[in-house]
Amino acid sequence: MKSSKPIIEAKNISKTFGATKALKDVSFDFYEGEIFSIVGANGAGKSTFIKIICGYYADYEGEIYIDGKLVKFESPRDAYEAGIQVVHQSIEQGIVQNMSVAENLALDMIVSPEARFIYEKKSILKRAKEIAKKMNLEHLDMEQNIQDITQSQKQMIIIARALAKKPKLLILDEPTSSISDREATMLFETLYKLRDEGVSILFVSHYLAEVKKISNRVGVIKDGKFGGVLHQPVEVQQIVKAMVGDLESEFERKDEIKSEKNLLLELKELVVEGSSEPINIKIYSGEIVGLLGLIGAGKTELAETLFGIRKPVSGEIIIKDERVVFKNIHQAIKHGVHMVPENRAVNAIVPEESIKDNITLPFLDFFSKMGVLSKKNEIKAAKRMIGDMGIKCEGYDAYIESLSGGNQQKVIVARWLLMKHNIVILDEPFQGVDIKSRRDISLYLQESTKKSAVLMISSDIDELVDVTDRILVMNKGKILGEEKTSQVDRDKLLALITQE
Repeated sequence: MKSSKPIIEAKNISKTFGATKALKDVSFDFYEGEIFSIVGANGAGKSTFIKIICGYYADYEGEIYIDGKLVKFESPRDAYEAGIQVVHQSIEQGIVQNMSVAENLALDMIVSPEARFIYEKKSILKRAKEIAKKMNLEHLDMEQNIQDITQSQKQMIIIARALAKKPKLLILDEPTSSISDREATMLFETLYKLRDEGVSILFVSHYLAEVKKISNRVGVIKDGKFGGVLHQPVEVQQIVKAMVGDLESEFERKDEIKSEKNLLLELKELVVEGSSEPINIKIYSGEIVGLLGLIGAGKTELAETLFGIRKPVSGEIIIKDERVVFKNIHQAIKHGVHMVPENRAVNAIVPEESIKDNITLPFLDFFSKMGVLSKKNEIKAAKRMIGDMGIKCEGYDAYIESLSGGNQQKVIVARWLLMKHNIVILDEPFQGVDIKSRRDISLYLQESTKKSAVLMISSDIDELVDVTDRILVMNKGKILGEEKTSQVDRDKLLALITQE
């Protein structure tokens, strides 16, 4: 640390939503030249605390001091002008659709009160290239529409734009959830440099190995209350215990499935894209199968093919001995193929709707008779899934956007486990989900899929080892190998997913 005095102090912060006390007397200090992480289970109050610090919520109890002076933010703009920059968990909140890469990078210049009335393309490109260079993003086409680049590229653009302002406090909420390991390493190097230059960084992540690696101190919020501060050296198990107490060390494994009588899904010589290799996979009832690969390995493309979003080039998809060809998502659902997509905010959540509506949406026909929807049965089903999945909420009629990221994810998983299915595909299901919620989801999957199967897609080896029965490795659209989870060789898996 470069100073013995905090540059920002949050004292006794409390926040109430209706009858729910989201935060109660939470206090943290932030020092220049330090990376301070905040951890907590989903719904613990981390996002609420961050939104208060960055001016999103003005009606809170407690005090915030900057350089010893009491401040009261009435809007995010007030916090921004005070030197607080925030990169939110939802990527879509940080970009402007239908603008170019350059315009998104140089957005502050475009919207500045000092900006000239005439649109100056050369100046915007120059500024964008300066910002991109600091994050090694020069390879991007500056004139390309932001909608046409990958999620990880969007995330890096948002972070680059925030870093360009040289903030007093930089808040990063789940910054690595949609970027590759290589990009994460590059981000950490940039954060270390900023820290050494005196910037105070608030880092929020559910990837506790990252928290251990990058943090000088770790603050804990537990059930909306101050849970203490851990100082380096700190171990992941210490963080977990401070967050949620002791958890079971591992899941109870199911017996290995050998009988071909239980074959549920078979892919024969399936070509997903023109240049990709044929894929051959067998998945049996009762299995949780992992599909491991880095970003861009072809995992999502395979999932979208199985779910009827895209058509295969050639090959066969066989479900329960029936060869199927899905023209759309509706046909896939009718054959019992359900899917939790990777980008929850864009492709799964229905904003401004209730938890109940988000759970039951694809299956309204089931709750209808003669064209009349049975609200009673719909509510009963939603309540059952809320209880079974351990969704922390005020009630089935609460807005989904009132939930934490992890509880929103539980709602989307609950949606696709609500009705009988043959196979449920989960694409990066644990992005922005804490270790306790991961355990809740995983245990429910094991209990609810004894006659069906799960294909779990992830770029994180440890996530799959925790949950699955066996792991398939994908690299550049090709299945390179398979490992039983009980006998997994992490070094071998790592070598396969990084193979050139």
